[in-house]
Amino acid sequence: MIEKLFNEPKLLGIVADINSGKSNTIYHIIETLRKNAEFSLYTYGLKFPTGTQIFSLEELEIITDSIIIIDEAMTLFKLSNAKNKETIENTLRLLFHNNNIILLSILPENGKKFIVSKFNAVIFKKTTIADCINGSVLKRIVTQYCGPEKGSTILNLPIDKALIFNGKSYSMLDVEYYPEFDSKSANKPILRRKQSKNIFKRKVI
Repeated sequence: MIEKLFNEPKLLGIVADINSGKSNTIYHIIETLRKNAEFSLYTYGLKFPTGTQIFSLEELEIITDSIIIIDEAMTLFKLSNAKNKETIENTLRLLFHNNNIILLSILPENGKKFIVSKFNAVIFKKTTIADCINGSVLKRIVTQYCGPEKGSTILNLPIDKALIFNGKSYSMLDVEYYPEFDSKSANKPILRRKQSKNIFKRKVI
């Protein structure tokens, strides 16, 4: 299923709430593709870097014939600034022209119409429906889905699943867990159980 998504130049999106397994899904995609194919990989924003890292739009725009994965796309493209719309559109058009497959990772509230409307397919992890921009393509895709994972306020996908919409139909993807890429696995517990103290009093005879 993943290889079919990455078969030709296109723009893909992965949409998810914070702490919903989004980064693990990205690593699952990379590792799955690597099992059967060789490819040039460029990445931005991954906590565990893989492939060739990029740090600017200038580096991004000279890439050709590659898979490009941009985690936290809002920081690289500065999606919060509406004035950057033309710049972003020009960059994405150039990347597509240069024979690349681009995967952008965004939060639901970053799904601006001008960028999401260009997605050839969208991969969802756990998503708060209210956070999707009203009237956006993302909100339409989520609200039209009628699977058991969708409630009235949230698309509540388990950590080992992702929902794919390819522009025509929905399908569920099994996502393997990669502990080596889990940045939170080494976190110390904030609350620590108190050690019980046994106090023995000597009896006075």
